[in-house]
Amino acid sequence: MTQPLFPPAHTGISRRAALVLVSVVVAVAVVAVLNLVHVEKVIYRPGPAYDTLGEIDGTAIVEVEGLPTYPTSGTLDFTTITLNGGPRFPVSAWEWMTASLDPSSSVADEHEVFPDNVTASEVREQNLELMTGSQQQAAVVALRAIGEKVPEEVKVAQVLKDAPADGVLKVNDRIMAVGDTSIRTPDDLRAVLQEVEPGGAADFTIERDGEQQRLEVPTTRRTSTEEDGTEVSRTIIGIYPASDFDLPYDVSINAGKVGGPSAGLMFTLAVYDTITPGELTGGRDFAGTGTISSDGEIGPIGGIQQKMIAADRAGADYFLAPSGNCGEVAGHVPEGLKVAGVATFDEAREVVEAVGKDPDAPLPAC
Repeated sequence: MTQPLFPPAHTGISRRAALVLVSVVVAVAVVAVLNLVHVEKVIYRPGPAYDTLGEIDGTAIVEVEGLPTYPTSGTLDFTTITLNGGPRFPVSAWEWMTASLDPSSSVADEHEVFPDNVTASEVREQNLELMTGSQQQAAVVALRAIGEKVPEEVKVAQVLKDAPADGVLKVNDRIMAVGDTSIRTPDDLRAVLQEVEPGGAADFTIERDGEQQRLEVPTTRRTSTEEDGTEVSRTIIGIYPASDFDLPYDVSINAGKVGGPSAGLMFTLAVYDTITPGELTGGRDFAGTGTISSDGEIGPIGGIQQKMIAADRAGADYFLAPSGNCGEVAGHVPEGLKVAGVATFDEAREVVEAVGKDPDAPLPAC
């Protein structure tokens, strides 16, 4: 029996190979579909860290004119997160699934992070305004810490579209009083509004274009869910108030393209370190996060667990966390990172000074 010189090519496929091929095709199709479906979720991931005593893109982060400045060492990193979700970066079902399996990521409901009916441009504008306000308040707190007097006014930074205050208040209106209560800080405004029944009107005294006016500003109710699951109802008017200061010296803070208010604490420490003799850090490496108000209070932020990971990746040995975030810190601290819970700028400064002198100094628990 003779064999053909060129036997026919084998064109069959095994059952196992066929199943594998079908599985791959189905998996690709499923992933494609999941990438097209958007979910109302927000994903927090660790971002880069920046040394506030250093530079971003070749420009010093902190510069002060009119006051003596002093050399320093060590690092005071502000940490960041990358945030997907909301009107700018909607999250796909596939991203949500993969993030849920990633221990360095956290997932939250979109409505807990972004107000309803806010556009992408409004989110970006708000983040830039919050960063600008954070930088200004950092300079104020640092200057006041060395005894400088810095006058403060509260102005309307943004009016949300279709909010109760829309058409009544305008950007740059100076808010002088609500009822009989003088307004000196944005927190004063938020507090006095809680005395107004939602749906009623608040009696505002403002200054617009150099003239004092009295306006009745409508209010509404906003309900949000706290981390422990409890619902909190607040009276709001739909504006973002901001402090406006008359700084006696030129303090500039460059944060590059980073937005939001959460670098306030670290900016404050950097300005203070720059305008005071000696090395605040003692040459040690710190990172941290937290908003800063003009009275030196440190506020909680989102993504604290991711920011600790960012600090650890940047090589920090110590991390300053807002006391208000301590419930989220426990059990999530990267190995080797020492975390201190701080509520005010003075507390944070004392921690850095103490560790700068003794790396084993006791830290306030978080």
